[in-house]
Amino acid sequence: MHSLPSKQNRVVLRSSFKNCFAAGDIGAFFGIFGDVFSKIAVIIGVLLLNEQMPKDLALGRILPGIAVGSMLGSFLYFREAYLLGVKEHRNDVTALPFGVGSTQVFTWLFIIIVPVHRQTGDPYLAWSVGLAACFIGSFVEIAGAFVSRFIKRYIPQSALIANMAAAAVVWLSFNGAVNVFNKPHIAVLSLFIAFLTIFYRKNIIPFIPNALLILAIGAVSSWLTKEMGVQHIQYAVQNAGVYPPSLYLSDIIAGFRHIRPYLSIIIPLQIGNFLTTIQAVESAELAQDAYPLRRVLIIDGITTLVSALFGSPFPTTVYYGHSGWKRSGARGGYLLFMLIPYALLFLGLPLLITAVIPFEVIIVFLVAVGLAVSMDVQNNLKVDYSIAVAVSLLPLIAQYITSLIDNILHIFNSSLQTIDIGAFQASGVAITGLLYLSYGAFASSLLYSIWIIYVLQKNYLGSGIIALVLAGLSAIGFIHQHTISLFPHDNIKFVLIYVLLAFLCFMLYWKAKKPSLS
Repeated sequence: MHSLPSKQNRVVLRSSFKNCFAAGDIGAFFGIFGDVFSKIAVIIGVLLLNEQMPKDLALGRILPGIAVGSMLGSFLYFREAYLLGVKEHRNDVTALPFGVGSTQVFTWLFIIIVPVHRQTGDPYLAWSVGLAACFIGSFVEIAGAFVSRFIKRYIPQSALIANMAAAAVVWLSFNGAVNVFNKPHIAVLSLFIAFLTIFYRKNIIPFIPNALLILAIGAVSSWLTKEMGVQHIQYAVQNAGVYPPSLYLSDIIAGFRHIRPYLSIIIPLQIGNFLTTIQAVESAELAQDAYPLRRVLIIDGITTLVSALFGSPFPTTVYYGHSGWKRSGARGGYLLFMLIPYALLFLGLPLLITAVIPFEVIIVFLVAVGLAVSMDVQNNLKVDYSIAVAVSLLPLIAQYITSLIDNILHIFNSSLQTIDIGAFQASGVAITGLLYLSYGAFASSLLYSIWIIYVLQKNYLGSGIIALVLAGLSAIGFIHQHTISLFPHDNIKFVLIYVLLAFLCFMLYWKAKKPSLS
């Protein structure tokens, strides 16, 4: 039998637990709270208010699923910080920030769930496809735990983080800023205060966390301008209740039947997700908090899997930004504090938050996060590698534009898949080019970034291999096509183009290896 801990050991454990809390946890809590609940506000705003999906779906299934996965992850990452402190006899360990993935929320919403809902008119089918996407994504994250060493060895780090910066700029900052400027009288001031806090990390007003100040200014503006009113609170109170979690495995299985067109989004985006986690863990290690990378990636995958099983279609992940919370004096307690607002998801109370503070105000946190990530990435890139960010942007911008056009066409009961695009071409709009770039954008964006970095490094063997990968993905419709199929006729030209590009790269490689004649 295992003996009980000695009195001395129990004292050490209690002391270690106390070391998980510090004054900096308060600011970190409000920061993570604002970040996480900005995404939840977007989910509620889009699905419940804009798309008019049923209350029992948005409040009764999705929010409890988010709560279960996020509470599990918050506890596990608090435990990781606690164990690291005990192991290294330290009282200054900061937990890894964690929550629903930022880019995944926007991508899953606007490229998977909302389009399926509008095409079929079936909100439950759209949700089940999102669940299937999240379920598959969890195994991509777990797989990342076992290939991370290979990736770190052979794939240029600059390419990985450049692609992450590009995705953050498009789907967090730009997409969020458009929504903020849609109602400038209530949200733009909060946005610029959020920009200010990226560089001014102290409280602008003493004893008031900056995140709370941003929310308060937005809330006051929205009520003074009558954007928000008592009727919004009444609606939220009427829809409050107890929404217990349930298992939805059969719904996930149902979603698999419709998932194929979205694999080119799910797989590369989740690869990008675990690459971001690798960057986050490496950043924490530079700040003297060395977490076990493989275990962190597995935890990310497990919490995403649990979220899907309990009704959330949105993957979870470690956030990039540990070093900032480290500098602010946070430990691990802020993650335990997050269990309280997560528990409120079981009561549908986030709807009350959006009744007081409109999601256009809450979303400013995502805009600031996207810019902060991009800034950190640029600062860590060599100057001549910044082109990788620009190259990564091209497919992602095309994807955003085509998604916007599709939303506009939806107003007229049409879509890019059904409309005659000849009218676009006749008016000088290069719609075909936009579509080619947008299909499989996350995959091509990542591979273009890797390819250009290899070229800059004069690693022509690597660039040739990446060109062959692009040819292979074109051959199965994973990129440049709306859905996966073997040798789609319209993609043969891309296969030939990338094969020719590979030949040119290999030729340069052989030329560089050949000894020059004197």
